[in-house]
Formats: sequence, structure tokens, C-alpha cells
Amino acid sequence: MTKKTVLLALLAAAATSIGAQPLPTREARPGLRWWWLGSAVDKQNLTWNLEQYAKAGAGAVEITPIYGVQGNDKNDIPYLSPKWMDMLRYTEAENNRLNIETDMATGTGWPFGGPWVPLREAACKAVFVDTIVNARTDIKSIDFLVPQKERPYSTFRLAKSFAVKGQPDKQRVIALYEGRTRKMVERAAPGGEGYVIDHFDSTAVAHYLAHIDSAFTASKTPFPHTFFNDSYEEHKADWTPTIFDEFKKRRGYSLEDCIDKLVDRDPQVVSDYRETLGDLLLTNFTRQWTAWAHRHGAITRNQAHGSPANLIDCYGAVDIPEIEGFGITDFGIKGLRKDPGMTRPNFSDLSMLKYAPSAAHVTGKKYTSSETFTWLTEHFRTSLSQMKPDMDLMFCAGVNHMFFHGTAYSTKDDPWPGWRFYASIDMSPTNSIWRDAPELMKYITRCQTYLQWGQPDNDFLVYLPVRDMWRDNREKLLMQFDIHSMAKKAPDFIKAILAIDKAGFDCDYISDQYLMTTDFKDGSIVTAAGTKYKAIIIPGDNIMPENVKLHLEDMKAKGAAIIKGINNAAMKEAATPEEMKTKLGLKIIRRSNSIGHHYFIANLTDHDIKATVKPATGERNALWYNPMTDEFNRADVYNNGIMINLRSGESRILLSSGRPLNDWGISDSIARAPYRKYPDEDSRTRDITEGKWSLSFTEEAPKVKQRYKLNRLQTWENLGDSAAVTMGTGVYTTSFKLSAEDSRRNWQIDLGDVRESARVYINDIYVGCAWAVPFVLDCKNALRKGRNTIRIEVTNLPANRIADMERRGIKWRKMKGINMVDINYKKTTYENWTPVASGLNGSVMLREIKQ
Repeated sequence: MTKKTVLLALLAAAATSIGAQPLPTREARPGLRWWWLGSAVDKQNLTWNLEQYAKAGAGAVEITPIYGVQGNDKNDIPYLSPKWMDMLRYTEAENNRLNIETDMATGTGWPFGGPWVPLREAACKAVFVDTIVNARTDIKSIDFLVPQKERPYSTFRLAKSFAVKGQPDKQRVIALYEGRTRKMVERAAPGGEGYVIDHFDSTAVAHYLAHIDSAFTASKTPFPHTFFNDSYEEHKADWTPTIFDEFKKRRGYSLEDCIDKLVDRDPQVVSDYRETLGDLLLTNFTRQWTAWAHRHGAITRNQAHGSPANLIDCYGAVDIPEIEGFGITDFGIKGLRKDPGMTRPNFSDLSMLKYAPSAAHVTGKKYTSSETFTWLTEHFRTSLSQMKPDMDLMFCAGVNHMFFHGTAYSTKDDPWPGWRFYASIDMSPTNSIWRDAPELMKYITRCQTYLQWGQPDNDFLVYLPVRDMWRDNREKLLMQFDIHSMAKKAPDFIKAILAIDKAGFDCDYISDQYLMTTDFKDGSIVTAAGTKYKAIIIPGDNIMPENVKLHLEDMKAKGAAIIKGINNAAMKEAATPEEMKTKLGLKIIRRSNSIGHHYFIANLTDHDIKATVKPATGERNALWYNPMTDEFNRADVYNNGIMINLRSGESRILLSSGRPLNDWGISDSIARAPYRKYPDEDSRTRDITEGKWSLSFTEEAPKVKQRYKLNRLQTWENLGDSAAVTMGTGVYTTSFKLSAEDSRRNWQIDLGDVRESARVYINDIYVGCAWAVPFVLDCKNALRKGRNTIRIEVTNLPANRIADMERRGIKWRKMKGINMVDINYKKTTYENWTPVASGLNGSVMLREIKQ
């Protein structure tokens, strides 16, 4: 099999299906960004770590080497050294055994760079000296006052004289020096310390990649499945030595002759300069890096955000575009625990999350990945329930191949809390939430199986007005489209996208490059990759090249709908709005498939929803799939639509078709699945909170020897002794009686406020794990006449244990470099944390559910 054939097979890999039952693949399982601290790995612990990840349900690990652990220098392995390559080779072999995909960053830390990058190929910047002198002064004689710190690293490039308006005896002289930012790789691993490359310089990028190439060739190590690039974070690199020639070739005039306009921030010159930088980044870095990976049978996964380029072009140039969440979104979901002062708002709203999926959809890429849960909360305080809503928002934006941020390799016997990364939720075996993390991973796998199946089915293409953005915000020459500042750089565009969503439609963004490849066929606007849309929206009075304008006019002449501005009437004429959005405020994404369509639907509102609405597809045969439980139910379909019944925080997948269920190619058991059952106002309830409860502990640290007899249900952090500081699982047990009549009813168990996840056993029958709001499970057939025993195994957070360690002065912060900071990157201590509630924090109810 040729490398090209292997590559095509990798790119084509997707969830296969039997009718309307897509089957999960490795790519549907969540991935882990895997921090190698100091690359101090060994084969025994590599195996232990990887087996833990596989058992939990991970499908990929992305190796990212970073700084090491204090006192562990002897075990550090220099990046790309023969021993390092041996560890990589061993990891690849183990992953093949465990069916885990091996990915790796193309370097250590971030951005790309290392000791093999010479200063002449390091990130470049412009140093301008702007002065007024006598008109008769020979500019060659001027000693330009270059800042002292820049002089050793700067090379004179040009000096230009310009007239001073109203002062004929004066001249303005602007000198340009090409300097180097001297930015070093952030959080570099041993052997990876050095200058960051000039991403705009084709030669610098080629030399960088050739060095990595040579390590694989010399060691005969197989290349990984995927090479990864983190978000662009070089904030001073605004120049490259070839920019004058490239500017003239691409923009058609001389930048040298109008260097004064660049310095004075002339809108057109600044826009052209920014576009040129973007072109160079796209061509010399992104495309070259991807072509290099392809030559070795690997693919690329890229975070384009942060770069000074059209994000759609940069995302579209790689195999898997990746977006990033940063912070937590306060949806106001009913019953979801908040942690005041311990979280930061998510910078990635729906409009930001849609950049990478848009590029994937427009270019026909199967996967959109995400760096997920970066700085969701403070360390040791992140619960599984807090993860789900932001994950659901990403799914609704188009993400279908998520990666946790992240997991630190740690040796099995290292004292708790083991090795840590400062900005990670720590999705690892050293975290107490790992006990029930497989349930979250199952949920993600099931969702992504459906989200990778079929084709995107968004309504509109929205023109990305990047030139409007380039012309604005001209304080600095370098304009980076990072997630932290998009609200300032693209406020009008964000408003337009949110308005489209509110109007009941979904959209993808498109750039000039990809817009020029669209056509109008059979009533649809079609991209070169074959993705279909109903209209193109130009969000405002946007600046665009003449060839793009002409193309739009040609498309309109063929019959394509070109909508100017956010025009609700025009949008409704082109497409049918989703009432799930307009009437119910649900977040959704729709995809087409071989039998019709399927929706991922999330109730991220603060209230429960029960209503009947018509899907925009008009399809009336429908099934519900619950990714939390892996169960199907027939949908309640009426003349006025399909019944939607979702509690605040719940999510479902809806499959719909114009064909009858028995023509979907699904199993008879699914086709005959029961209708969903719901509690209603007349449902019986049974409060078992006030009964006698016992509380013991398992898998806890420190150990809790006492077994507690409780007269009422309560959390355990205030029970004293080691229970106040333990991290682990508390086992609540009680019993109660049911009459014969009641035992025949269908019941749900509502656990109320769970801190933080709970496995429930009824009469020793496992009925499920409640790990996200609402903490409600179906009792199935576990209840019986007479006495019933309920066992609820509740796992808490590590917060109380780490706070106790801080108060006792136990040294656990042992990482080099940045060593565990708070959500605002400040030094922190946890000794003053008030106790975090642990266990069952409310009432436990049985509630009847009816057909």
C-alpha cells in the first residue's frame, strides 16, 4: 500500500453505518493531549498510562513534551534523541495493541522552534525609526536611534525620505531595521529549548521540518498518525525578510514606496500588508507543513486561531481543523453547580467555535477537533457535570473529534497528586473524577459517532469580511485573530452570526478563496468539495475583491440566493427556520444521512422544555437516541410536529426521515422501541431522603475508617475526621418498602444535587451513573414488591484533599517552569479554601414516569 493510499484511507475513515445505526470508530472516541513532562517517560509507566486511557475509553493521545519535574533531571530525555525516538516507537507499538491513535506536536511546548533554529531563521519583526531632519540632510549620514536592546539583533533594510506637509525645509525619514523577536519556545521540553521559527519564511520552515524528519529517518521510527500545531502565539512577529518582494508580487505596488503609510496606519496599506502576511503564513507554513506530513503518510491537525491570516483559509489547508474552548460558559442550567470566583468566562462563544467546523464543512473534511476544557475551573475543582454543557455547545457548533486539555503522563507510584500541567483539567487516573470519567467518554463517543456520520446540512454560507477586520483595529501592525479578542476585532460579524442562529438557521463561514470555487447546481450553492447550501449571506457593506463581486453576480444570475445583510424575510424565503431554535431556544446542529437527517439537540437553557415543533426538514418519521444511555425511543409525532421533552441540561439525538421506520435498515428491536416516558404533573413521587442511611467509603484517600449512621441525607465534608478532607467515593445505603401496585410502576430516581457523580445500584442491580444534570436515572426493572435496597456510590472532587495538604505544608508543587497557577495565571495557594460539598447534597426522590 502506497503512502498516498494510506493517507487517503486515513482521511476517508469515518463512522460506518447499518442503516440509521452508525457504528463507532476509533476516531469517535475522545482524544487526550498528553503532556510528557521532561519527556521523562519509561516503558513500564508508558504501558500503565496507556492501558488506563484505553480502559477509560480514549481513542487518541497527542504527545506534547514540555518542561520537567523538579529533582528528576536524570530521567529527562532530550527531544528527538535516540532514546526519545525509542520511547516514541514503543508508544506507537503499545497504541497499536490498544487501538489508540498516536498523535504528536511537531515540536515541544509551543510555537514551533528549538535549538536547531538559527537567529537568522527566527521570528522576525520590523523596527522603525521615524525622525524629522533638515531637508538638505543626506539620509545616509543619519545615525538612526535604534533602541539599544534591538541593535545587536537588527539589520538595516532601508531608509526613505518623505516631504513634511507645510514644512518645505524639513524631511521625514523612516528607517526600517529587520529585527528578531528572540521569542523562545514556551514551556519547552529538554532538547526543545530555542528560538521560535519565522512562520512566514519558507526556508526557515523547511529547515525546521527537515531536522525533525532526520530524527525519524535515522531511528527508523514510524511517523505518527497525526502531527499537531497549537494556536499561533507569536505576538511580536510582524515581518519577514521577503515581504517587500511578496507584497509587490501579490498586491501589485511597492510597500517600500509607501512605508510612511504603513507606519501611519493607512487603512488600505495596513490591510494589504496584513493580507500579505496571511498569504505567507498560509503558503510557507501551513501548506508546507501539511505537504511534509503527507509525504510521510501522516496528516495534520491545526489550531489556526491566533494567526494573522484568514482563519478559514488556514483551517481549510489542513486535514483536521481544531478550535479551542477557554473558560466556562454560564448557561444558567438548572441544578448545575456554580463555583463563584473559581471560574473564568469562556472566550469561545458559538461564533468563535464555528471557524474550524466551517472550514471543515466547506472543504469536505470529515473531522473538526477541539482543544476542550482549557481553564474550565480552578485546579482540583472541575466536575464531569461542568464539562458537559460546554462540550454540547461545541458539538452544536460542529466539533466531532474532541481532545481533552489535557492529561499529564505520571509514574504509577508517584505520590499524589502526581505530575501536573498548569492549565489542564487533569483528565487522568490521579484525579478522583477518573472513576466515572468512562461515562463521559462513552457519551462523547456516542455523540461523535453520529456527528461524524453523514454530511453537514447547514443553511447558509456567510462571507467572512476579513478585509473589514484588517482595516480596523490598526493600533498595532500585527493583527491576530485570537479567541481572547474577537469580540473587539469582529463585533459586527459576531452580532450577525448570533442573529442568524436566533432566527433559526445555521451557517458556515467562507473566505474569498473558497467562495470563488462555489457553483450553483440543481437549486443549491455547492462548494468544490460538494457541500450544499441554500444561500450566501454578505453580512454587511463588506469590502471584497472585484473577482469575488463578479463571481457573486454570476452566481446570482444562475439563480443563487445572495442575501445582503441579516434579512430575516430573505433568509426565510431561502430556507426553513428550525422551530427548535426560534420557539424553544435549543442549541442544535443538523446533518443529512442516507435515510434522511439527524439532529444533535442540547437544552442549554435554564428551564425544562416540553413542546411540539416541526423540524425544518418536514420529516415525520422519527426516533430519539439518548447518548447518555445508548437507548432508542420512538418519537411522539403529531400533526403539528414532534414532541420535544428535554430537561434543562439534557441532550438527545433525533433521527428523522420521510421513509417509514421499517425502511431505515435498522434492527426490529429499535424500530419497535417504546415511546419515551416522562414524569407529568400527576406522577406519583416517593421521597426517600428522610430514611435511615449509612455512609461508608471506598477507594478514598486518606482512608476513612468510620462507618456513619445518618438520620438524614447529608454531605460528608462536615462529618469531621478524615472524611472532611478525603478524596474518593462515599457509599450511601438505605432501604424502603414498596407495595405490589407501586412496584409495577415505572420509576425514575432523582438524586437531586450530586457532588459530583454517582453510580446507583437498586437491589444490587446497576441502573446507571448520574454524572451530569439532571442527576436522574431510570430504575428499569430493578424495584420489587417489599423491601428494596439502594446503594449510591458518590465520587467527590480532589479539592478538600489538596487544601488539607496545603494547610499541612506538604510539598507537592514539583513541576519546573510555571508551577500551578490560578485561572488568572497568578501564584496561588489552596489552604484557605472553604470545604467543598461532597456526596449527596439534597433530596433523593422516586418519580413515576408515564407513557
